[in-house]
Amino acid sequence: MVKLLILALLPAALACPLPDFDAWDRVIKAHVRPGEREGIALHLVDYQGIGEDPDFGQFVSSLAGLNTSCLSRNATYATFMNAYNALAIKMVIDHPCKFSILHKCEGPIASITDIGVKIFGPASSVWLKDAGVIGGKAFSLQAIEDFLRSPAPFSEDARLHACIVCASISCPNVRMEAFRPEVIDAQMSAQLSDMLNNTKKGMLLDRGSFELSLSKIFSWYGKDFVTAAGSVLDFILPYVPCISDRDFLFANKQKIQLTYFKYNWNTNGVAPCNCTNPAP
Repeated sequence: MVKLLILALLPAALACPLPDFDAWDRVIKAHVRPGEREGIALHLVDYQGIGEDPDFGQFVSSLAGLNTSCLSRNATYATFMNAYNALAIKMVIDHPCKFSILHKCEGPIASITDIGVKIFGPASSVWLKDAGVIGGKAFSLQAIEDFLRSPAPFSEDARLHACIVCASISCPNVRMEAFRPEVIDAQMSAQLSDMLNNTKKGMLLDRGSFELSLSKIFSWYGKDFVTAAGSVLDFILPYVPCISDRDFLFANKQKIQLTYFKYNWNTNGVAPCNCTNPAP
């Protein structure tokens, strides 16, 4: 009976293959490690090593031929969150050097926002540049994020904002394993708790002033968190890693004033520029 059930399910499984999550997992484990940059603890990305790792090319290539229409909800999130993180890294690898208006190489980019046309702060054409192909369709980083916020036919899971990493210091940490459909719920919750556990960029509670400092992400995407839980504070409460902080926040919800950390857009690792890269 069990054998018959497995045989019955096999065609459906084969009809909707997943990207090569194993290759991406090997890349992360080989080239991402805990460290510090500009005084902030984070997971450092070895862009040079990733760019030279054939597993990275294998994962990116595996995204292109997917049939995304048959992916389950969990497989959709795993695929597109892994893709966002890999393609943001690829964007830095592919455009590692900053050039003057005269096309003179000025050394490594300081921020992913240095790629393309930069206006101010995070406003840059980098978010709209083609980043890679998923399921036969070219996606920019912005398009991947927009899809994840409205992953039809599924509803948004606002925890995604702790899982996608825009190659910057103040971003959530790159998870040091691939997102997998079978464990994605636990992984997303762990990512959010990890984000809130960082007092330099995630969450800092001042009990004396009832001030709660949070990542700017909770301001930029406030509507997503309000829709999910009624308020930003109510959304994060189950994921606050310190139980005493959680109890304090719950007991004093009406008094808590939210403020937000300044966002550091500098890269979460050194861009691999040697000034032999051609000008864009």
